[in-house]
Amino acid sequence: MELSYRGSVNSWECDENNHLNVRFCEQKLWQTLSAGLIGSGLLRVEEVDSLMSRTIRQHSRFQNESRLAAPLSGYFGFLQHDEFNVISELRNDATGEVACSALYQIAGLSLGGSLALESSQSLTHALPRGIAEDLSFAQLSMPQALAKQFRPIGQGIIQSDECSGSGLLMLHNYMGRISDSMPHLWSGFADNADPDPDEGGAVLEFRKRFYNPLTVSDRYVVVSGMIDVAPKVQQFGHLMFNVETEQCCLSAHAVAVRMDLIARKAKTLSIEDQTRLSALCIQSFECI
Repeated sequence: MELSYRGSVNSWECDENNHLNVRFCEQKLWQTLSAGLIGSGLLRVEEVDSLMSRTIRQHSRFQNESRLAAPLSGYFGFLQHDEFNVISELRNDATGEVACSALYQIAGLSLGGSLALESSQSLTHALPRGIAEDLSFAQLSMPQALAKQFRPIGQGIIQSDECSGSGLLMLHNYMGRISDSMPHLWSGFADNADPDPDEGGAVLEFRKRFYNPLTVSDRYVVVSGMIDVAPKVQQFGHLMFNVETEQCCLSAHAVAVRMDLIARKAKTLSIEDQTRLSALCIQSFECI
């Protein structure tokens, strides 16, 4: 894999867990991807904006925390895989650990000739683990989603500073809008009004499928729900709709944990919490 990005974690990129928020993980991964494609000769500078509309799906994994001032380097490569054709990942230069990685399926890339392809055997840390397929949720209308116990957790309007020069919402800002909305979902699941200040939530894996891009001044709604509950990990489904067109823009499937912010490790849910949350799961869940 080739180095195509170097940077670090800024304080304003950290969230309530005191680590790099997923929005900015993906923003740095996107810089890595874009610069890598340009450096490889497969993308011209003036074509960077087109990547948003050419990205069909993305699968991200968040392997290790990136705390304040962590030095990060981004590596890019082409991939031998049935679904994905490029990969980018961030590594912590201080520890040597992979911080996060993303696989992308981008339409219109010609990977023949002398390009070196990364084998799946060398990228087991980045390949899908807890999520193997896209959700079928994009087939649902908003009323159908709400009937299956999706909950409205986010809404707003897309601003120009979130978009590319051609007016398309940048990919990391889809993640950002969902991330910003998650406290509304968790508060709806809470069994008391006072959240534990020493507890947070952390995403381990996130699979997105893109359908109809959002653009400047589009109004959107995010509806989300829990798919599955286990002692350590929980799975969530998300849909993002364009208010005016009523079209689904994005479907997403996430694997996450509740996090002990003192011990910096995943918490185990009690039997009572597992039972209570299982009763709130989305109905008739399936993949395609």
